[in-house]
Amino acid sequence: MCTQAITILDGAMGTMLQRAGLKLGDRPETLSITAPETVESIQRQYVLAGTQLLLTNTFCANAHKLRGTGYDTESVIAASVSVARRACAGTQAKVALDIGPIGEILEPLGTLKFEEAYMLFAQMIRAGAQAGVDAIFFETFSDLGELRAGVLAAKELTDLPVYASMTFEQSGRTFLGVRAECAAMSLTAL
Repeated sequence: MCTQAITILDGAMGTMLQRAGLKLGDRPETLSITAPETVESIQRQYVLAGTQLLLTNTFCANAHKLRGTGYDTESVIAASVSVARRACAGTQAKVALDIGPIGEILEPLGTLKFEEAYMLFAQMIRAGAQAGVDAIFFETFSDLGELRAGVLAAKELTDLPVYASMTFEQSGRTFLGVRAECAAMSLTAL
């Protein structure tokens, strides 16, 4: 009989922040600096509900997505990790750096070079490691190449556990056509 440990994650952050007053066009990640009590309250609710691995409010905290906000990756990630740590206080819950897609498609379908994606992810991972996260969590990717750039950066720059997830259509493939089996084999090799 095969047994596997189950880790309970938190829930949606974006929709909870919208309910708390996030305005259309605002960057949710910057709320860890401008409204940390709001982010902490939401995260604490998840921790009290049984979350074992709390994701930081950093889904789009890459330099590309933060451009024009007046905030940089390092300050947003440091603030977000601090907020998440406070939300986990007094519990066994761990904090994972949440990393989502960059927002550009990799070459040859798009214009983003693999090396550029790697550097954007590396900046986030260094900031998260410096802030003291317990793990790296990549989520909601549809481009295996982009996710590979992130996982490679995480494995080369830290000894932290790395989680990776992708989104799949009803066809069993990602938006860009990758099957789950292929994604699993490729990512496991990293």
